Amino acid sequence: MRSMKKHDIPWLILWFLIYVGFLVLEIITGKCLAVTILKYSGLVLCFLYALIYARKDTFLILALALTLVADGILAFDNVSELGAMVFIFVQLAHLLRFSAIRRTSPLIPILLAAFIMATGLVQNGIPLMFVLAMAYGVLIFTNIYEAWRWMRLDRNMVARCAFFGFILFFLCDLMVGISYITTTATLPHTVTIVTSYFAWLLYLPAQVLITLSGKRNELGAEKVSDLPEIEF
Repeated sequence: MRSMKKHDIPWLILWFLIYVGFLVLEIITGKCLAVTILKYSGLVLCFLYALIYARKDTFLILALALTLVADGILAFDNVSELGAMVFIFVQLAHLLRFSAIRRTSPLIPILLAAFIMATGLVQNGIPLMFVLAMAYGVLIFTNIYEAWRWMRLDRNMVARCAFFGFILFFLCDLMVGISYITTTATLPHTVTIVTSYFAWLLYLPAQVLITLSGKRNELGAEKVSDLPEIEF
């Protein structure tokens, strides 16, 4: 099991301060620009951390970069279909990462997600958001399973971070789904506020844990040592 490194501490403190900051501020003021900036800055830190300490984990860096794009879109329109579509590519990048780590083929879940997308798009009467949600669901459930397998087989801290990060990611998506239904249906607005708040209560910890699982150079395992290095 990997012990915490000294360079982790300032990052964890920053994440914690940002996390407590936007949770408290949103209770006091509701959604505002300052809350949005704090939330997004936590995600930027995840990307920068991976960029510094996980340069060989190309797919993780790609996933975190796409996460910034998707959340940037959703910050302006929280029911954006484009934002949901970008999140499908986020999960695809994570799936390719797990496939590289575990030496498994991602072909079946990718084909299934593509089939759902193609079928949903040619069928009349099915809202695009629900089609995207089904395709997304295939990928995130596959990622949870792959993270679970990694944790069971390797039994190290980075694998645990990946698994519990994806569990929180899924729970966050559940809150987002409920929030989306409440904004498009005749349900109390209070439900939307509560579910949106709980979504971010889960989301930043999920992203931090997934980011911490990317410290590939500390695993000491030859099966992941040859992940491609990202160049800038």
